[in-house]
Amino acid sequence: MAEPLTLTEIKEYLRIDGEEGNSLLTALLSAAISHSENYLQAPLPSETPTPVKQALLILIGHFYEQRAGEDIPNVVYVLLSPYRAHLW
Repeated sequence: MAEPLTLTEIKEYLRIDGEEGNSLLTALLSAAISHSENYLQAPLPSETPTPVKQALLILIGHFYEQRAGEDIPNVVYVLLSPYRAHLW
């Protein structure tokens, strides 16, 4: 499966230049995908909807800037909720 975001998209969102942080950003993308899939209770779709991509960017930005473990912004869950699998 192709990644839902490219490093270029992530760097543009975070306003990062250069190549030094590529490995960190790749790891943060992986963490954001994992967190989102856990919340969604399903894997990300191959055609990732724009609101889910935005939630991933916000998560990556949060993980990048708040390394002490502060709460995840509620907007992430607002963006992801319509795509959440409801397991009864």
